[in-house]
Amino acid sequence: MAGIACAEFTLPAVPLMAAALFVMLWGVWRFPQVWVLALAFCVGWARYTAWQAVSDAEPPNRAVLRAVSLLEPTRTGHRLLCTFEEPAIEGFALVYFRESVAAEALPDYGDRFVLEASWTKPRNWQGAPFDWARYLGRRRVRHLAFVYHAGQVQILDSGASLWQRRLGLARHNLRDTLRSRLTPETAAITEGMMMGATGDFPADLREAFMRSGIGHLLATSGLQVAMVLHMIGGALLWWGVPLRGRILTVMVSAWLYALLAGMHPSIVRASIMATLALSAPLVRREADSLSALGMAGFLWLLYAPYSLFEVGFQYSFSAVLCILLFYGRVVRWLNGMWQKLAPLPLLKGFGTRFLCPMLSVTLCAQLGVAPIQLYHFGYFGWLSTVANLLAVPVAYPLLALGFLFWFSQGWLGGVALEWLCSWLRWVALTFGSSGAPMLTIAHLPVWGVLGFYALLIALAPEPTEWEEREG
Repeated sequence: MAGIACAEFTLPAVPLMAAALFVMLWGVWRFPQVWVLALAFCVGWARYTAWQAVSDAEPPNRAVLRAVSLLEPTRTGHRLLCTFEEPAIEGFALVYFRESVAAEALPDYGDRFVLEASWTKPRNWQGAPFDWARYLGRRRVRHLAFVYHAGQVQILDSGASLWQRRLGLARHNLRDTLRSRLTPETAAITEGMMMGATGDFPADLREAFMRSGIGHLLATSGLQVAMVLHMIGGALLWWGVPLRGRILTVMVSAWLYALLAGMHPSIVRASIMATLALSAPLVRREADSLSALGMAGFLWLLYAPYSLFEVGFQYSFSAVLCILLFYGRVVRWLNGMWQKLAPLPLLKGFGTRFLCPMLSVTLCAQLGVAPIQLYHFGYFGWLSTVANLLAVPVAYPLLALGFLFWFSQGWLGGVALEWLCSWLRWVALTFGSSGAPMLTIAHLPVWGVLGFYALLIALAPEPTEWEEREG
């Protein structure tokens, strides 16, 4: 992470690289145990430098492209990530297809097609606080094109036989099933819970979810992965599948779900951690949660180094890190308080089994994401913990009913989905309204965020084996 950040923000790269290498060599000589950190720093610097090495060649108005992503809906049509084949130009192109383009003329993953359009550079919208041009530049997207009619596109080779397209068809089927039998907002929330919110998710509702602090429910993450794997593991146990068979099936299911949901950083992180934790008994090793989190971050940044600067990656890893570091201690403190306050044995058991663990996870996750949300968006809801306590309990039944509704092609679970999504919508609009109490900071300096996490890690002792089992 430090190597990637230095490669992004420093200008005199060669002198600083030489100085950094000197400092690291001195550190390795003085403290031999830090050689792994020194190596990781060099790998991060070199990987991000190579990633950003893209030429600025201008594409012609008529070019041959190859689609390298699934067709994604937007509020005004669709968009598609592509590479240039003729002429061969480094980097990516983002092509927007307006609603006027016929559906049968739209290319999808793996298609090779001719495009006639004018190309523009990514630029920021006037008055918008988000740096869209820099966001796309980090992803190596250097060219944009807009398609208004089918005559601008001619598909040369189809990628319909590719397995990625089959996953895309499955997601399209889910989307069509939800949109045809549920109200628009219920369909959008259910799809967001199951596969992540798409580009055409209602803007006002997305903002309400974010302001209330429950926006993570619309991004496939560890919560969804844990619930899906719990369903599959429970079904396999009920069918009497042996332990090794259950472990292997659950690991494969984790990656199939990640592929189906679009391989976002949060779900990849969860899938890697689940794979490492589940495979540990197979190789006679103990699962270590912090090591699994570090390995997940290293592998994903090696594949997509630009993710370090994106909110989704930062949210996912900071929240999980705080949960791993503080969950055991917080849940013990909450249990002690609850046992003193709860008057009835039934309430004591409810608090110990359900309320205190859920509240502990919520508090730790909110502690992890609060500085990032303040830095990127300038606000953080004081009542976000309460909103999560009201919203998270319905996530499991909503996810289970969503899959039941999909597999039955809309014949089962529709009414219950409407109720659950109405509840989530009420929580989002209530705790994310303009009148909800918010902590607002106009410009939180980056050194304040980094200092917060440095202090957090320095003060937090590594969790014991008992705490990792409890987590």
